[in-house]
Amino acid sequence: MAHYTVARRSTSTLWSPHEETEDARVDDESMLTRTRWARRGALGILAIIALVAVIGLPLYVFPAVPAAPKADLLYVIGPPTATRIADAESLRDQGIADEVLVSVPASGPDSADELAYCWRAYVTCRTPDPFTTRGEAAMLDAYATDDESVIVLTYTPHVLRTRYIFGACADADVTVIPVDESLNLSRWIYNYAYQTAAFAKAWIVGCAAPPSDALP
Repeated sequence: MAHYTVARRSTSTLWSPHEETEDARVDDESMLTRTRWARRGALGILAIIALVAVIGLPLYVFPAVPAAPKADLLYVIGPPTATRIADAESLRDQGIADEVLVSVPASGPDSADELAYCWRAYVTCRTPDPFTTRGEAAMLDAYATDDESVIVLTYTPHVLRTRYIFGACADADVTVIPVDESLNLSRWIYNYAYQTAAFAKAWIVGCAAPPSDALP
């Protein structure tokens, strides 16, 4: 009797190829499910990236480019790159405006003391407070009244935000013109993210205080 019991117990633990096949099938189905979800997630992320890229094209890559009108002042906002300065000089040579205002940092090679362009008689270089687009819009009130026209030069991805901030915070009649500066893919990706976040911040924070010597 004891022998029979042991034998029956031992048969219950025998290996079954059917059970192993079922386990393998379950594992395969689970792996396929995870793969499908991973693929769908990747496709979803790619779709979102593509959508953001398309939406950003008219905002950051191809903003409207107005013809440069006759103006009282050309305003190069920071940083004062060689390309922006060259475009300002080109507009001045065309007779668009005689005077140039340049936003510069307080120190370093682009400061008013170091940047050779600042030494020209028709150029005024000054550091806004804060050294941001908001500060640059506020600083303009020290150099142009609401009945004067100003052309603002900045690089292409920054145009939309500049138009918004200067339209809300500067009294002068402002036309923002993009400057075509070479940007690689990583810089474009950075600007998509940065300009969007900075635009939201500008909408929340509002305008900066004008400088103490602002025109009445």
